[in-house]
Amino acid sequence: MPSMRTALVLALSALLGCAGRPAQGPTTPDHTRARPAVRGEEFRVIGGSSATPGDAFDATLLFERAIALMREQRCADALTELDRLLREFPMASVAPLAQYNRGLCLQRAQRWTDAATAMTAAAASRDATLAHDALFRLAAVGASGQNPTWVLEATDALQARALPLTITERVELFARRASARLAEGNLAEAEREAQRAAAIAPTDDAVHALDDDTHAAEARVVQGEVTRRRSLAVAYQVEAPDAEAAITRRVQLVTRAHLQFNDAIRAGNPDWAAAAGFRIGEMYRDLYDTIVDAPTPTTWDDAQRRVYRARTAERLRPLLQGALRSWELTLSMARRTGITSNEWVRRASESVDRLRAVVTGGP
Repeated sequence: MPSMRTALVLALSALLGCAGRPAQGPTTPDHTRARPAVRGEEFRVIGGSSATPGDAFDATLLFERAIALMREQRCADALTELDRLLREFPMASVAPLAQYNRGLCLQRAQRWTDAATAMTAAAASRDATLAHDALFRLAAVGASGQNPTWVLEATDALQARALPLTITERVELFARRASARLAEGNLAEAEREAQRAAAIAPTDDAVHALDDDTHAAEARVVQGEVTRRRSLAVAYQVEAPDAEAAITRRVQLVTRAHLQFNDAIRAGNPDWAAAAGFRIGEMYRDLYDTIVDAPTPTTWDDAQRRVYRARTAERLRPLLQGALRSWELTLSMARRTGITSNEWVRRASESVDRLRAVVTGGP
């Protein structure tokens, strides 16, 4: 099957050059961005006892205490102060700021629903810049919490606002929408949004000129993932009338997806490069499984099926070798860039030993 072998010669070597800075996106939790208070309103004094000390505070003081705790990475204690602020001074001018910083701490704690509620409240602020930042954070919470509705609602609101977006923010907005549509299973819309993000920074140089390469790489991974999923939808049955056409179409889609994943790797973001590297290997393993384990004619007996699977498995072994090489390169890149906690690195690590046994002659 020459066309299948042609698909195998696609360069996997791009994985070797994908190391870059471990970029932190503009919506990654970062307590150094905690917003300061503006002013306080009412001042309160609470008497103490021998067992419980008293306290004196206003909204600004509670806010400043919380920010100091956040800078010390003590989010649980900061939440106590911020919750108290909102309970005691719900109409304070710093209330939207308190909600924003609550959202940061809740995001860090992976309390996605609570974080989304806090960021939604902050986004209602009359401070246009605060609302702008809160909506981007809400989109990030939706992505992390696997809730595409939050992502789409936040990005819809951002597009409707008058505040202009930077180039990097525009890339992030469309990339997040693309991932949300992919999570919904809407491949056509995912592809369209990913193309919009990629068109803003269409070349490697343009990506590297961005403040952050995270979402440019994300959009390219979504493009590859859309094509990969379309390849999985191509059905193949041994000796079916359209069997040859099905294999040709499947290989064409795998080839295209591989090129798109390579584009994602060249964007230079290690985390998304790991995702692309894992998907390349998974794609070749899936192609192998589709052909070797394909439904056979009902007229075949068990011996004929065994012969078919054994011969096909041997002929298609290069697909498994390509998958193994991709996962090994992904793990090598991960070690160089220190992203061993990445989900895609973990999945590649779990898969590589099993596949290595098969490639070297195991069952």
